[in-house]
Amino acid sequence: MTQGDAIITAITRIHAAGLDSTIWPEALSLVTNLIGGMGASLEFLDRPSLRHHDMYAHGMPDVVGSYLEYYAPQSPRLAFGVRQLAGAICYDALCISEAEMNTNPFYAEFLAPLDLRYFVGAIISTSSREFVVSAVQLTPAQGHPDPTKIQMMEHFVPHIQQATDVMRRLGSLSNAGQSFEDILNWLTDGVLKISAGGGVSYANLAAQNIFRRDDGIATRRGFVEFFSAQAGAKFAEALRAVAQLRDGGVTPMNDADFIAETRSGNPPFSISIRPALTPKDLSDDVLALVFIHDPLTRDAGTAELFRHAFGLTPAEADVANGLRCGLSADGYARSRNISQNTVYTHIRRIKEKVGCTRMTELIRKLNDMQIIVAHKRP
Repeated sequence: MTQGDAIITAITRIHAAGLDSTIWPEALSLVTNLIGGMGASLEFLDRPSLRHHDMYAHGMPDVVGSYLEYYAPQSPRLAFGVRQLAGAICYDALCISEAEMNTNPFYAEFLAPLDLRYFVGAIISTSSREFVVSAVQLTPAQGHPDPTKIQMMEHFVPHIQQATDVMRRLGSLSNAGQSFEDILNWLTDGVLKISAGGGVSYANLAAQNIFRRDDGIATRRGFVEFFSAQAGAKFAEALRAVAQLRDGGVTPMNDADFIAETRSGNPPFSISIRPALTPKDLSDDVLALVFIHDPLTRDAGTAELFRHAFGLTPAEADVANGLRCGLSADGYARSRNISQNTVYTHIRRIKEKVGCTRMTELIRKLNDMQIIVAHKRP
């Protein structure tokens, strides 16, 4: 197998692991071999505490327990990495000197007995809640990563990011008694399966509701159509990139995430396209998964919050959430196919219940309430 073939196989298994997490050790082993290391890991940590809540590894299964329990909190690598931006490449020389490595417990007590010392890694994602990092371990004889190893790590980073993004959006797909499509129907985001021919082979309930509104995204004769010509072009280009990837090509997916404008002037949809490269719960004909993020529906829980906090009716709470998302009164009326007079009546009653007279004050109070609850969420 040529190196190019090996890279394609590794990328394929990385994206497969995004849909089936049991594949991660295999995917990490392929990455390890291509970079030229002795083991690799993909680690998910709680950002405030820097304690792990998940980890996948290759080449060091017998020591994962001691690493998670004792040595990870002492790792200079994690302390350095948490301050970096997503996509940053990391290695020891950036965060610690050789003399310090000789006395640090992480290096002297944990890595040394394993004949490991150096690493090359990347920050996969970082947020206020979660920190995700991947690393390939190197021996003392291999030394600090050279430019070739760093470049190879850089090549895999966007694919690992996309795979972990799929994991995050789909959540746990291994719930007993539930099929892949059953789980997709619980999501507030629209999800599509796109066939090798470019048509829609499946749309979850949220996507079906979006299509029925025909407000910027719809299906015509089984194919996705966009109101925005630019969004349509990016969608087509992303599918071509996915098809090329499946056929063995190495191509960047620069248009995998983009905005789709609406007809009504409502807040735009966010579109994410990810390769579907595993047969588990997907037929071989499925080329890609498409995620449609609608700001008007994904925050439906906020409308319920407004209803209880201010004593609003369900209709008033939905109007309040639409205003908070940036909709005008006229735009909300068009999006729900109701009269403007009805919307203005709702707004008048909302102001009375919230206790304000000006629209700017109302929006501020709604945003303040939403932010307070967001901070309280676990």
